Amino acid sequence: MFINIGKSKWMKLILFITTFAFVGTAFVALIIYKFAGNMQGVAQVNGKEIPMAEFYYQVTLITRQMENQGIDTAPLKKQIYADAIRNVIDQELLFQEAQREGIEATKEEVKRYILDIEAFKEDGKFSKDRYLAFLSQVNITPSFFEEILRKELSIRHLLTLQRVGFYLTEDELNTYINKQLSRISGEFVLIKPPEYRPTDKEIKEYYEKNLKKFAGKKGKLIAVYQISIKELGSENAQKKAQQIYKKLKNNEKVAPEKGVKKIFEDVVYDNNNKLPEKIKEEIKNLSKDKNISLVSEEDSYYLIKYIKDVSKPQPLEKVKEQIISQLKKERSKDSLKKLYDEVKEIIKMEKNLKNIAVNYRAKIKKIKGETVQTVEAEFGVLPEDLGKIVRSKEGQIVGPFKTSSGVLIGKISRIEPPEKERKEEMEGLLKPILLESKYRTLVQMLIDKLKEDSEIIINRRLLQ
Repeated sequence: MFINIGKSKWMKLILFITTFAFVGTAFVALIIYKFAGNMQGVAQVNGKEIPMAEFYYQVTLITRQMENQGIDTAPLKKQIYADAIRNVIDQELLFQEAQREGIEATKEEVKRYILDIEAFKEDGKFSKDRYLAFLSQVNITPSFFEEILRKELSIRHLLTLQRVGFYLTEDELNTYINKQLSRISGEFVLIKPPEYRPTDKEIKEYYEKNLKKFAGKKGKLIAVYQISIKELGSENAQKKAQQIYKKLKNNEKVAPEKGVKKIFEDVVYDNNNKLPEKIKEEIKNLSKDKNISLVSEEDSYYLIKYIKDVSKPQPLEKVKEQIISQLKKERSKDSLKKLYDEVKEIIKMEKNLKNIAVNYRAKIKKIKGETVQTVEAEFGVLPEDLGKIVRSKEGQIVGPFKTSSGVLIGKISRIEPPEKERKEEMEGLLKPILLESKYRTLVQMLIDKLKEDSEIIINRRLLQ
């Protein structure tokens, strides 16, 4: 019964969604999964192992899609791998659900679908040469491609069932349009929390606790050991240098002895020190990966040990304004919450907007015949609160709402519904967009539910 579904434009979109809808989404959900390091496949879903071939196929698809958009994928390997793992797991979950529903695509259906793909046709007929050329281009076998397609078609069948009875209600559509186009008149008061200015003591304490945040000049903590050829003789000095080299390599302590001494241990920020020029040059090449170096001079051997990278903190005065800004930001969250809770209690008893404004030394701002977007832009109201303003009753206080700069309350005197022509125009434009958005949410809810009910183990090697 599902044979012809694959030919429809809608189901081609669904195939696109199952492959790409979740690309670029944060990989947060996977942190709750179990990890395994000895797995051959990419992951196990309810005991079934997903082969690596499916993972690399997804990697190829994601990479090509990004490159077609002009994105440099070279530094994005970890992100691409994470997205590919999520995609194959999501597809496996949906495929297993299709199997449980008894709507798994058959091999015969897959073959008929392949024969009907335009890209594989020549003069209107299926061309085996074109088919094999395509497979060669993407470096996959016919059996693997057919298995991938069988999964995709099975998922289409499942999503078609999910689509049955799915619709966007008039209330949902009207609510969204009214929020966008309704015009309101009324008065608003933006109550701001008291301005906070940190003391010098608070600034200094924050600076001392967060020195790493204020890294300035970078350098290397270096230790230099001198083995004297003059005191030990050439052969003994060479042997001693080899012994000390091994100790330094194993992070063992080097004790002072005849002909051996530590001549330098300090942070090197630049070449302005009294070390020999040859040693200065060698220090530049030392790092965490190459942390020991031997320098031979006429009268001595020098062993240089890199210990760690060091940053010299910027002076307090240079970062003082940055600290003040950060302290204000941290304090504002607490003060805004405290103010919000306070105003919330006050408006239960006080219904006069003017009295509230006077109490908080705030100004009343009048709005007349403006859309809620004006309120959003004027006061920084969050989008989710705009609908509450439109649905409020005339003459009653609305709010409080947390904004970017304070707490907003208002009293709506009039709400004008959208003009009929403008509303109809907006309906035609938004209905397919909202319908698609709602459907994607439904599909994601299904996947989330399947994840909750499933045992998922990931090959951790792919995330390293």
